[in-house]
Amino acid sequence: MTPMPSDFFTRRLRTERERAEISQAELARRMAAVLGTKVDPSAVTRIEQQQRAVRLDEAVAAAQALDLPLVMLLVEDPAAENQRRLHEYLTELAAVEGQWNRSRAEIDRLTVAIKALTDERIQLARAQPSTPPLDPELAEAIDARVPLDESERRGWERED
Repeated sequence: MTPMPSDFFTRRLRTERERAEISQAELARRMAAVLGTKVDPSAVTRIEQQQRAVRLDEAVAAAQALDLPLVMLLVEDPAAENQRRLHEYLTELAAVEGQWNRSRAEIDRLTVAIKALTDERIQLARAQPSTPPLDPELAEAIDARVPLDESERRGWERED
């Protein structure tokens, strides 16, 4: 039969309580302080012996009383679970970084293309004074995306 989270919880609760070198009565007192209500020490005993189900608020209070994240009481091997999650997140991070690098390369490619067309537009305006000025919205969009110096900008903004 597959162990349930409550099975892990009861074993881990006892292990972590003993590691903290506190009695069941002390754990009950600390849980009561977190919950703001009385917790009988026999409740901790019965929970650890799986004679009584733990309520969610009690589980959270026990974790806080032991100064542990709740997940550490819900898995059989917290170190292995931590390592598994670290591996999962590192794998995910690597994939996202790859996407970001591809996006960054595409942004660079498009920026270079816009800059080349802008330079071409400037040369065209100089060679053919009848070239109409750039649409103001387009000019503003280019300004926001591609750094141009003032002489380049003037090249497409003819004075009428």
